[in-house]
Amino acid sequence: MSRDDSSNRWFEPALFQHLPPEECRELLAAKSVGRVGFNGPEGVQVLPVNYVVHRRSIFFRTAADGALANAMRHSRVAFEIDDIDEFLQRGWSVVAIGDAELVDDQDTLVELWGEQGPKPWAVGLRTQFVRITPIRLTGRRVLQQ
Repeated sequence: MSRDDSSNRWFEPALFQHLPPEECRELLAAKSVGRVGFNGPEGVQVLPVNYVVHRRSIFFRTAADGALANAMRHSRVAFEIDDIDEFLQRGWSVVAIGDAELVDDQDTLVELWGEQGPKPWAVGLRTQFVRITPIRLTGRRVLQQ
């Protein structure tokens, strides 16, 4: 057992287990809130968004004239979800690295405005859909030994 002096708690060392891409896809599809990381006008930013996975891409909505929509124009971004149990000191994390783009395809927009589209929690008009097409998908599980 080791002691973590920053919180005065005792903890067991954790075991990390890499998740295969298919399990990462399943975990992505099972959640609805994640964080998108991108290079904004003031440097690196990370913002929470409501999302859906549709046709192996990640979609979320934002304000059409907002800073997030502007930052998503043909940008390389990171998208992360996780599930952490602090008490049991275990959990998992999935990170998708991919290219973001504003959605303008009418067929895709019709599908996304239907039942399967993301429903933002944030107030305000969120009419701009953003697609993240993952090019790399990684994940890991943290288990207590």
